[in-house]
Amino acid sequence: MAMCTFCGREMLHGASCSDELLQIGEAELEPIRWGDERGYRFRYVTDRCGDCGTPKGGVHHHGCDLEQCPACLSQALSCGCMDHCEPRERRAS
Repeated sequence: MAMCTFCGREMLHGASCSDELLQIGEAELEPIRWGDERGYRFRYVTDRCGDCGTPKGGVHHHGCDLEQCPACLSQALSCGCMDHCEPRERRAS
């Protein structure tokens, strides 16, 4: 089993992660979906992400190697923008 710590869903079932807006700094941003990456392109966009298994058009699971940060457009895993980010429904009021 590979549970996503962001949405709580099983990643091996190929479900998309939460599509809630992401609070990054002062901005609320939409997550970038598999196949909609900007600034760089994959040679082949497959039906499912090769790392987290989200379907084409779905939201990558947080921590996926191929997830793009909606704030800086770099690799989300290594940019640091999303280090303290949670989907809106899990954020404390």
